[in-house]
Amino acid sequence: MKRIAFVLYLLLTACGLSAQTSIVKGFVLDSLTRQGEPAAVISFFRYGETGKPVAYAVTSEDGSFEKEISGKGKYELHFSNVGRRPRIIVFDMQGQEVLELGDILVEDDVQTLKAGSVTAQKTLVKMEVDKITYKVEDDVDAKSSTVLDMLRKVPMVSVDGQDNITVNGSSEFQVYVDGKPNQMISSNPGQILKMMPASAVKDIEVITNPGARYDAEGVGGVLNLITDTSQTGGKSVSDGHYANITLQGSTRGFGGGLYYSMQKGRFAMSMNANASNTYMNGTVSEMERIQKHESGDFVTRTSGEADIRIPFYMGNVNLSYEADSLNLITAGIGYYGNNLSYVSPFETTFSSPFLQYAYDGSVITATKTNSITANADYQHSWRGCPDRSLVISYMFSASPSGSDVINSFDEAAGLSDRKKEGLTNSLSHIVQADFSTPFGGNAGHSMNVGVKFTARHNLSDQSNFIFDGTDYMFTEDGSIEYDFYNNIGAVYAEYAGRFGKLGVKAGARYEHTWQKVAYPKGHGQDFGLDYGNLVPTASMQYSISQQQNVGLSYNMRISRPGITYLNPYIDDVSDPTAKTYGNPDLLAETGHTISAVYNYFSPKWIVSLTLRQGFTGKGISQYSFYDDMHVLNTTYGNVVSSSTSGINLFLTWNPGQKTRVIFNGGGSYTDIRSPALSQSNSGWTYNALLGFQQTLPWDLRLSANAIASGRTVTLQGYSSGMLLGTLGLTKSFIDDRLSISINGLANLSGGRLMKVESVSRTKDFISRTTSGMPLRMVSLNLSFSFGKQDGPGMKKSRKTIQEEAQLNSKSMSESLGTIMQM
Repeated sequence: MKRIAFVLYLLLTACGLSAQTSIVKGFVLDSLTRQGEPAAVISFFRYGETGKPVAYAVTSEDGSFEKEISGKGKYELHFSNVGRRPRIIVFDMQGQEVLELGDILVEDDVQTLKAGSVTAQKTLVKMEVDKITYKVEDDVDAKSSTVLDMLRKVPMVSVDGQDNITVNGSSEFQVYVDGKPNQMISSNPGQILKMMPASAVKDIEVITNPGARYDAEGVGGVLNLITDTSQTGGKSVSDGHYANITLQGSTRGFGGGLYYSMQKGRFAMSMNANASNTYMNGTVSEMERIQKHESGDFVTRTSGEADIRIPFYMGNVNLSYEADSLNLITAGIGYYGNNLSYVSPFETTFSSPFLQYAYDGSVITATKTNSITANADYQHSWRGCPDRSLVISYMFSASPSGSDVINSFDEAAGLSDRKKEGLTNSLSHIVQADFSTPFGGNAGHSMNVGVKFTARHNLSDQSNFIFDGTDYMFTEDGSIEYDFYNNIGAVYAEYAGRFGKLGVKAGARYEHTWQKVAYPKGHGQDFGLDYGNLVPTASMQYSISQQQNVGLSYNMRISRPGITYLNPYIDDVSDPTAKTYGNPDLLAETGHTISAVYNYFSPKWIVSLTLRQGFTGKGISQYSFYDDMHVLNTTYGNVVSSSTSGINLFLTWNPGQKTRVIFNGGGSYTDIRSPALSQSNSGWTYNALLGFQQTLPWDLRLSANAIASGRTVTLQGYSSGMLLGTLGLTKSFIDDRLSISINGLANLSGGRLMKVESVSRTKDFISRTTSGMPLRMVSLNLSFSFGKQDGPGMKKSRKTIQEEAQLNSKSMSESLGTIMQM
């Protein structure tokens, strides 16, 4: 016990220990507006020795910088940025722990600006060994695209023709919003992010190697959407307000949004609201299933066309109150919702050696998906040790959703009309405490520890009805009520440190899961189980030079099945010739990934190359089979082991001040095996985006992108790829307060519809589905901003529920990540 007390004492007194280095901090601000100067290069020299810098940093978005410098005596700070007058600041270091240089005011270089127009290309990507940040708000395409469109540009992320997303080569990943898990988006990311406007998102973070602080959930990692454009956690700001209004109209729908932020003393608020209505008229589908039988083939063919309407709504409010310099309280509430409705007439034919028939019908579908979140965080910092903090967080979330499906048939079908009414919800309460502290003086060491408890209740109530000629009558056949309780307790510890050019991070997280399944109306046998997982993680980064680094990381992740995979409800309403249902006996799958990363940047080039090898045992996979009644059954099981070898390349080239070329792509080889089903499959896949951005005369900004993906393999088949193209033109007015853009989207593979084919094949059957989606679109977008906020904006807790603090990745990750303006 005395040893433990001594270790705690060392951690709590670490900031007071003597140090060989000093932390130099400050803000670079515009001399007129007092706005922060982002992506400016700050070089440090010994006084009078300006041949080679002893260190340098790059300012963040609010103009702040922070750098550890060794030694004592006089030093010079040199500031430089495109279109700005250079500044030199002389300062003394006498062993201070922290040296505050305050505000450094800069102004335009009038001679340079007179010589010609300077167009600054803002940074788009921040590279770190275990995390990549794509700055959506600085991409010219963000004003007219969806979040799904922007994901095609993000390194380590790929999106196929059916809007299926993979992160770090895996389709099993978690989606967070502002550092907090979002169950609704995680359960169906492709469809929901396809509706969310990119203007509602500031940054997209791809956390390929989540540390021990993060949940162990998500084999591929974490996709974190930062939506609050005022969250900087900067210094105190003066009173002010800012608002931005966006409007969009296109050949496939319309929408709009409002963002507003304000500051009054120690209180700050921001709000964001967006709504859209999207039409997918003329969506077609064709299906062919062939069951192989000793007496001859059983063949079913169905074709249909639907006019799909998808309204989408989202909004959030964030509040912060800085009680004093050491205590911060933040809170927020958010809502996401979308409706899906369509009527789809269809034609079905069936043939076998014994019987042939055909019939017509229609499917009327109406679904509503919602997500409500609320959170509150308290952060306490220590005087004299600004990097030590304690954060206590609470979060509530609910995802109430409903669906109604009516399937009608003509007399030739010999089937009764039927209806399905379904209600699902996922309720979560999360409590978490995190403590972080540096130790060892300013030697670059830190320790993070924390605890977390999650109480989650997933429920499903599905009811089937049969039409008796006058009304729909409830039937017990296929109806089910299902409750799934999933409680998770977690504890973690993580160390991070720097040893010269080498940075390391290592930690472990233990999660214990208690699960209970109940059938309130007796449609199954209640049961429960509990199990534990120890999840290690480690990474290291070596700085080759100020322009290059390499990294190696290992992580173990788990993926617990959600209610869609677990729900035993048998859906035979949507398609009377097939059944779809979940498996309540599924277990969590475990994945291991090793990655090697190389990063390089210069004024003209940014290069990030990643090699990865992943393995998953007892993985969850969807599979299909025919029963004795010649009905196709589709369900899930822990039936596969898979390995994936992949390479990803992200590259930007700035050949001139007004031109940028972007490439984001990768390829991988996947091997999937299922001894339980005596099946296997393997194959190559690829994805690529080639983008071009050009500033034309009259400050017109042109953007063009070509997007391609190859087929992806599954256990029993594959899905085909796609080829798309986008073109946009943007013009700003009134000192950039008003922005107008015209954009187009087209299918480059030919035809009005983008067709995607999915094939499943076994020794007993082959199933082929072709979907045709009308992607061709022209849109007009307007954005107008007004008001003024002089400071960096609203503060936020340094670490909220599951949000990684970037306290100890200041040196090389800053220089590689914050790529300079042109």
